[in-house]
Amino acid sequence: MYIDENGWMSFRSVPGCTDRVQMTETTPDADSAAGGSDPGFAPISPDTPSWGPPPGDNDPGFAPISPDTPSWGPPPGNTGGSGGGNRPVVIVPGQIGCVNCNWGSGSSYVNIRFLHAAVNQPAVNVRLGNRTVIHNLQYGNFTPYYLESSSNILVTINDAQSGRILFQRNIRFSSQNAYTVSIINDGSGITAFTLTDTPCSRRGAACVRAVNLSPNSGPVDIFLSGYGRVVSRLGKLDASGYYSIGQGSYRAFVSEALPCTNNNAVIMADTYAECNNTRIAYMDSSNITLMNGVTYTMYIIGMAYQFPALQILTLESDLVF
Repeated sequence: MYIDENGWMSFRSVPGCTDRVQMTETTPDADSAAGGSDPGFAPISPDTPSWGPPPGDNDPGFAPISPDTPSWGPPPGNTGGSGGGNRPVVIVPGQIGCVNCNWGSGSSYVNIRFLHAAVNQPAVNVRLGNRTVIHNLQYGNFTPYYLESSSNILVTINDAQSGRILFQRNIRFSSQNAYTVSIINDGSGITAFTLTDTPCSRRGAACVRAVNLSPNSGPVDIFLSGYGRVVSRLGKLDASGYYSIGQGSYRAFVSEALPCTNNNAVIMADTYAECNNTRIAYMDSSNITLMNGVTYTMYIIGMAYQFPALQILTLESDLVF
C-alpha cells in the first residue's frame, strides 16, 4: 500500500516555487588513530547506535550515522553495491522528484528509505533485491535514502539475530519519486507501509503532514504551538494532507481525538487540550524546527499508555542523509 500526495490545506497563502539543487558527496579526511592503520580510520564512539551497514563493508573511515545526527551534515560513505550507484544520497530543500533518478544508461531511479516503527519487534536487516542495505535496524531508527532502480523490488526484512524472514514482498516503486517504507506491526508480526515523499513546493513556508503508525492509539489530534490543532482524528495508518507552516521552532503535541470538530473551540494548555468541557492529556510532545521549502512528516509511533510510549518522530524529506 502507498499513499500519494494529498491536497494542500494551507493556513496562509504562500506563493512561490522551488528550484532543483544537487549537492555532491564529500569524503571525510580523518587522521589515523591508535589501534588502526587504515587511512581514515577513527574509533567508533560508545554512543554510536548498533545499526549500520551489513558486515563486510570495510570502506576506510566509514561509521554508521546516528538518527540524531542533523540532516545538514556530510553524507555517509558507501554502504555496499557496485560502482557507488547505491550509496545514500543527499536531498536538498526544494528539489523536484528524487536525486540522481536518471543515473545510469537508459534507466530511471528512485530514492527509498526505511523506518522501524514496529513496537516489540526485533532489530532487522533489510534487503532490496539480493543486496542488504541496512543491518540491525532497531525500533525508532530510520535509514538514509538509497538510490534504486524503479521497478518491482523484492523487499526482504529479516530478524537481525536469527535471520528468520519476517516480511518479503515485491513492492512497486515508480521512477522520479522518493519513498519512506515504514516497518509496522501486523498482528503478532510485521508488514511494510509505503508512503510517497512529495517535495515541498512552497518557497516561503515549510510543508508538514502527519502519519499515525501507532498500533493501538485510535484516532489522534496533533497540535502546534502558535497554530493550535492542525490535524484532527488521524486514524491508524492515515496520512494527513500537507500544511503550510511558517519557518521557525515549535512545540508539537499529540493527544487522543477531542470530541469537537471546530478548531476555534479547542483550548491548548501546557499538558492537555480541552473543548466542549472535555479535557484530554497530551500523550507526547516534542520540539521541532521547520525550514522554508522543506517537507516534514510527523510520524506517530509507539503505544498509547503502554511501553514503548507513544511519540512524535519528525523526519525531513528534503534534507536527509
